[in-house]
Amino acid sequence: MNRKILILIFILLVLVIIFFVTSKLDDSITTLSFFIALAGLYYSYWFKKAVLISSVISSYIIVFFSVKKYSFSILSIYLFFIVIIPLPYYFYLKSKNLKKELFERNVLLKIKRKKILLEHKESLAERQRYESNMERIRQFYIIGEKLFKCVSKDEYSQIVLNYIEKKLQTVGCCIFERVKFSWKRLVSSGALRDKSINSLEFLKDSKKCSIIKNEEFENCDFKMVYWPLKIEDELIGYILILTGIDYADVCVEEGLIFTPQISLCLERINFFSEISEKSRNDGLTGLYLKRYFLQRLDLEMERKKRYNDGFYILMLDLDYFKNVNDRYGHLMGDKVLANIARLILSTVRPGDLVGRYGGEEFIILMPTISREEVKIIANKIKNSVQNVIFKENGNKFNVTISIGIGCNSKNIADINFIINTADKALYKAKNNGRDQVVLYDEIL
Repeated sequence: MNRKILILIFILLVLVIIFFVTSKLDDSITTLSFFIALAGLYYSYWFKKAVLISSVISSYIIVFFSVKKYSFSILSIYLFFIVIIPLPYYFYLKSKNLKKELFERNVLLKIKRKKILLEHKESLAERQRYESNMERIRQFYIIGEKLFKCVSKDEYSQIVLNYIEKKLQTVGCCIFERVKFSWKRLVSSGALRDKSINSLEFLKDSKKCSIIKNEEFENCDFKMVYWPLKIEDELIGYILILTGIDYADVCVEEGLIFTPQISLCLERINFFSEISEKSRNDGLTGLYLKRYFLQRLDLEMERKKRYNDGFYILMLDLDYFKNVNDRYGHLMGDKVLANIARLILSTVRPGDLVGRYGGEEFIILMPTISREEVKIIANKIKNSVQNVIFKENGNKFNVTISIGIGCNSKNIADINFIINTADKALYKAKNNGRDQVVLYDEIL
């Protein structure tokens, strides 16, 4: 109980005693009993049961010594004041116990509140992680969908570059592809656009996404991040990202997530390019196959319509090639075909198309060329073939070639007709004794 309250109760009891004394009541016993009760109430501050003991003693004194002296009403008043003295103490104890209980409950509630706040904080962090993962999955799906539609390396590299620049706040980026025993730069941007990069400096020890040292940017508050593009531990390419120091670790983390998909897409495009090349190029000679060559002829015809420009078709056939196969074998025949194909490719102009039309037949498309120029190139091919010497089992031999040149397509829109004119010119060269060049216009 608060000490101030005890003092107030003490003053109140003193006033009551003064009242009874001034009422001329010979009341020394009564006064003594009141002071005993008052003293018990006061000392209960240190000894809790003092108020109960003093109240019992005071009541006993009043009843035993004053029962005959006072009337019942006066005695009742005395006893009432004696009895109410412990009531504040009773309520004090009850409030103290209640206060203690409330304090304990408050402590438990505070602990529970801290626990709830901690759980709420953890749940928010978990929610942020889920949202971050969901965003990564969404980005993973978007870039995967875009890369899946890629059919060329230019498109692939541009999609990857756009994603990295938009997502990772880069300063510069380079994408490299492994081509046999060297590295080819597919695309670059920003601060790395014109930079010369020696791949061997960091590829020796870099097996996973990491931050690598680059002295050129060390003093510019930038870090270089390395992303390896691997398929079953085989390095098929890599990406270099130049970013801020504070964002380098995020780039490494993103690389661990996205590089497997980027690597798979690069491998798929390489495989697609290989299949595409095999479907349009002859495996022996490396020349275009007949089907693809005719497709290019269609495109050339469309270009001719737009620009009103013509072209020539050349049909070439090795003379008596069956004798080579019969005498020296088909392996030697394949070697002859491959060498003649390389010779033709080295003789024609860079923009000319050369295809394998049949077994030992070749076809050449020469756009935007004059009649005199096409004859010069055809004769050059004929003479070069004739001068090539082949060796087999100690025997030396050479082959010759016959060439037929179709009509000028400037005023003709039918591809089949132009090819037929070249074929007729070739037939004429064969009938005239082979190893010669015949122009269809000359036949007419």
